Amino acid sequence: MLPVEHHVRIGQILIAENGEVLKTVLGSCVGIALVWRRQNKWALAHCLLPYPETFKEDKEARYVSQTIPRMLERMGATMADVSELEAIVAGGGRMMDGDKNYIKFVVGDENLKAAKAVLEKHRIRIVAFEPGGEQGTKMRIAGDGDYSIEKLPKTA
Repeated sequence: MLPVEHHVRIGQILIAENGEVLKTVLGSCVGIALVWRRQNKWALAHCLLPYPETFKEDKEARYVSQTIPRMLERMGATMADVSELEAIVAGGGRMMDGDKNYIKFVVGDENLKAAKAVLEKHRIRIVAFEPGGEQGTKMRIAGDGDYSIEKLPKTA
């Protein structure tokens, strides 16, 4: 029997267990996966922006800065459990063409910086960090921390 697959949409967090597969497609958004092997749980968030411009409480994964606490809560993990968690980060691509000298705020780059900073703040070990570069990215995570990150071909 094939495992049940769930597509994680923009701004969404999904938690899986029992062999379920979580997957998403990323451009400038960043995907953050947490794996908790002892509890046989994993989570995937599809984050749109690094942080809100003004304080906005978001219950999902729209903002990287607010996502990790939501993921921990939904997984049933506390700060005492974070040493058991592993993080996988992918995406954050530069999806806009143009002269990069004039781009002051590149969303993908800022998403990646925010993801790294928030995970470090929560003392969660990053086991894979795959920036999107100038391409889209497919991210897939399954039981026991099995994951794949695939770069999508550039289109004209």
